[in-house]
Amino acid sequence: MKLLLFDIDGTLILTGGAGARALNRAFHQVVGIENAMEAIRPHGKTDPAIVREIFSARGQDDVDLAVVSRILDAYVGFLASEVRTSSGKYRVLPGILSFLEEFSGRDSVAFGLATGNVEDGARIKLEPGNLNPYFSFGGYGSDAENRTHLVQKAAERASHKYGRGFDPGSTFVIGDTPFDIRAGREAGFQTVGVATGDHSMEDLEASGAGLAIPDLAQGRDQFLRFTRMS
Repeated sequence: MKLLLFDIDGTLILTGGAGARALNRAFHQVVGIENAMEAIRPHGKTDPAIVREIFSARGQDDVDLAVVSRILDAYVGFLASEVRTSSGKYRVLPGILSFLEEFSGRDSVAFGLATGNVEDGARIKLEPGNLNPYFSFGGYGSDAENRTHLVQKAAERASHKYGRGFDPGSTFVIGDTPFDIRAGREAGFQTVGVATGDHSMEDLEASGAGLAIPDLAQGRDQFLRFTRMS
């Protein structure tokens, strides 16, 4: 049985900047910081790590965990309205829906998430694309600030759900950033880079991706061969 663990932003969907806007609003509400996401590159990072980076950029390196939690709670509260605001820019990326529809429910494959989003935020982002039903478990930024640890958590949850372990050679982490690839490799799993975010195929290959494709529509056949699903 294959285990496929997908990143969300830039891999499954684009939200038109909804997350950044929601985080800006959360920082303003909780600690009075304006334009918190200015000059911050969030791609591939966990939500808690992004919050800490924003504080660090302002010379505050020792941030109380309770403050981080309050900001993330406020962020989740703002996120649904920001995703709705992005309705014209929100989209499911090429090849994703057809792939999930084709392979969902098969005994030979399990789908999970491996995302830096906190779990509630992940579910909000997936809802407009009707993607939540395909992903009943995952590893999230609310599980661990370290991306490798949340990938491992996703694999643990898969084992618990299916009552069996998954061979590392049959577990694939799919993402659009070098952070996704690095985390998958550090967890001991196979990795696939999709160049649907801010990073090129060359960037993803250089970070150690076992396979790099332009997207899941153009690279479908390569993906199926690499994952041994064809």
